[in-house]
Amino acid sequence: MKKIFYSTIYSFKEIKNSKIFYSFLIFALILISGSYFVSQTSFISQGRIMVDFSIFAIALFNVFIGIFIGASVVYDDIEKKSIFLAITRPVKRIEYLIGRFLGLAAAIIFSTIIMMIIFYAVLLIMHKFIIPIAGAGYPAHHNINDIHSMHAALSASRLNASPAPRQHGIIIYSLPQPLIVQGLFIIIESVFIAAAALFFSLITSKALASVFTILVFFIGNVSSRMNDLIKPVKKIIKGKVEIMYRSNHILRVIVHFVYTVLPNFSMFNISSEAAYKISLSGGTIIYRVIYGLCYIVLLFVISSAIFSKKDIS
Repeated sequence: MKKIFYSTIYSFKEIKNSKIFYSFLIFALILISGSYFVSQTSFISQGRIMVDFSIFAIALFNVFIGIFIGASVVYDDIEKKSIFLAITRPVKRIEYLIGRFLGLAAAIIFSTIIMMIIFYAVLLIMHKFIIPIAGAGYPAHHNINDIHSMHAALSASRLNASPAPRQHGIIIYSLPQPLIVQGLFIIIESVFIAAAALFFSLITSKALASVFTILVFFIGNVSSRMNDLIKPVKKIIKGKVEIMYRSNHILRVIVHFVYTVLPNFSMFNISSEAAYKISLSGGTIIYRVIYGLCYIVLLFVISSAIFSKKDIS
């Protein structure tokens, strides 16, 4: 365990200090900050525009980090022969691979936290989509609309009442539940993408690994819609259900296979719920987290089996 821990810390520091990591992170932070100015030009809800734009930026650039760093984190060590410095300490191959992957996952978690903090700061400046959870005169877990209603009610009551002593205190605001859960789902999705990039980098070149991972990400996002499109079109005619259209059998088998094998990334996209402040149930969150973690573990186990037999000489 100590070897895995040191390998994880080393990998995290190496990735965190890399130019590509900072390039993606800085660009994402610019987009999140810029979304404030984009929302100011919109005639519809500025808060929803801000949330949609920022979630898209955080998810997209975390996926880029997973793809391009995941495809190179082990591949470059093998190409530069620096892997021998780690394996001959001695460190087992599985310990080396676990450490590299955990370091990559830690870098993704780190980048997500940084971007979510910037996102929270911008929402705090806009005073939208934040919930007061503590402070003088404010009960916990009220949203901002409730606070405004409280202010209006208090103002009306004070017209016919003697002035009350003013309360002082610092109000602490939090992100609503769906935004916090969306951040968690982005981490799970990005870590799976990193695992996919690592897997492909062990069986092909770094460039092809990036291309294949992008394809997996794209197909995983549209597979549920494709599966819905190939379902038979039914219509009720004279009280009987008749099939009006049925897609090609081979196409149905291929799409259903892809839908079954690849993870359904649309499960991790709850931007609509976040934009309308619709909370998810605890069971739904746990199910989706376990769903994503199972795919990550399965893919890493396959990658470990390949790496244990890979010729790195």
